[in-house]
Parts: sequence; structure tokens; C-alpha cells
Amino acid sequence: MSLSRCLLFEAGFPADNLHLNDPSCKGTVRNGRVEFYFDNNDHICGTNLVDNGTHFIYENFIFGAQDLTKGPISRKRILKLNFSCIYPQTETLSSNMEINPLESIVHKKLPAGQGRYQVRMVLYQDAEFSQPFNGSVNVEINQQMFVEVRVEGVDSRQFATVIDKFWATPANDPHHSIRWDLISRECPNPNDDTVELLQNGVSTSSRFSFRMFVFTANSTKVYLHCAVHLCLLSGNHCSTHCDSEHHWRESRSVEIHDSAFISMGPLMLSETN
Repeated sequence: MSLSRCLLFEAGFPADNLHLNDPSCKGTVRNGRVEFYFDNNDHICGTNLVDNGTHFIYENFIFGAQDLTKGPISRKRILKLNFSCIYPQTETLSSNMEINPLESIVHKKLPAGQGRYQVRMVLYQDAEFSQPFNGSVNVEINQQMFVEVRVEGVDSRQFATVIDKFWATPANDPHHSIRWDLISRECPNPNDDTVELLQNGVSTSSRFSFRMFVFTANSTKVYLHCAVHLCLLSGNHCSTHCDSEHHWRESRSVEIHDSAFISMGPLMLSETN
């Protein structure tokens, strides 16, 4: 965060009089401006992380004071400049998965004053998530597929990625009348026993697996769609706990604030199988 040194001086606040919420975090004069540096590691400087239900907000302020006391009167002036950086809590994604290449990225371009982050969706061939599909790949019926959805550009110590729902359609349309749910309300579809939720809401990466299928409506293509949201790890229960019998949990009350589309598709079924 930087301020004009000239304007501060004219207002009667010299640079060495100013600091962040933590009084030890003072500014540095550079190129005519007073710069204040802070981070999420060992130089937090009193930054506060707030969850207001729809956004995560990093808050801090710059403080300075003039003590102009003369006898029984005072004309003390105080400068308190609040500033913040805002991230939408929920990222509603509808993604049509494509195998060429088998990775999809959303670059979020948010309004001024808001943070930026990326959402990636990748299909892997192995349970170790070390071999992503590359190029044009034919997938066989009942082949096990491994899916990872991860968010980049946020502090992994503070945020977790939660898959709300994940579904498939026979056409490149997330609202198609024919669909098959793989994950619903953060848990596997109880009608599909091939879905295994590996991790959800424990880090910035969520993972699950399922076995490949074909729609009966004479289609050899499958498109995958996903809706996710960010969860604040501190003070929240982000991890998904699905009942093994009912595969259901009470969903949190989360407002859908922001939306974006990523595409990857289609998954092509092998002609031999």
C-alpha cells in the first residue's frame, strides 16, 4: 500500500509518523511515495481476515497522529486510512471438460479492489495424480478417471476448495435436460457407487474418482461440469463428511456470488469399447 508523501506532508503528517495496525510496521519512502509492506507470513502487521458471509476480506489501516497540545487545549489531528482486499467466497463454475489438452483454467478478472485467483480442472490417469491426460485420448467404458479441481492465487493456509456439485451431460451444455450427477451437495451421488470422494474442503485442491460411462441417447461424448466455492479454514468446518449410508450432509448456507465458465471437452469413448 502506498501513499503520496507530498500530500501527507502538506496535511501535516510526516512519513515517520505513520504506521499500519501494528505500530512496528512503518512506511518506507521511495520515489516520492510512502510504501507500507505486509504479508501473511511473519510480517502480518495486524492485518485482519474477515468472513462476512459472501466475501473474505483482508483489512488493515494506516495510522498517524499530530499531538498539538498547548496548555489546557489540544488541536490533535488523527489520520486513519482503512483499506481492504476482497475475494468472493463462492466461485460458481460450469466447466465443459476437454481432453485436448486435459486441463482447463479460469483467470478471474474481478472488479477493481478485489483479488484475483485461478481455478484449474485436470483429469489424471492414476490415483497418485501424477499423470494427467495429454492430447486426444480415447476413454474406455468403466475406465477409472481421477479428477482434480484446484484454486491458485489464494493463501492455502487460510482457504480450502469445496466441490458443491459435479455432473455430466451428453452435449456441451451444463443446463442440458439429460444429466448424470457424480457429486451432489458436496457428496457422491448415492446412485453411482463408482464415485469416490478423495478430499474435499481440506486444502485448495479437491479430488475424486469415478468410472467412465456412456449416455444411452446414442452419444459417444461426455461433458463434465463443476460448481465449487472457497471456504475459510479458520473458524469454519470446510471438510466434507459424507454419511456412508446416505451419502448426504446438511449443506452450508452460501450465497452464489460470482460465476465463470471453463471448458474442456468432450471425453471421447473408444470405438473398441
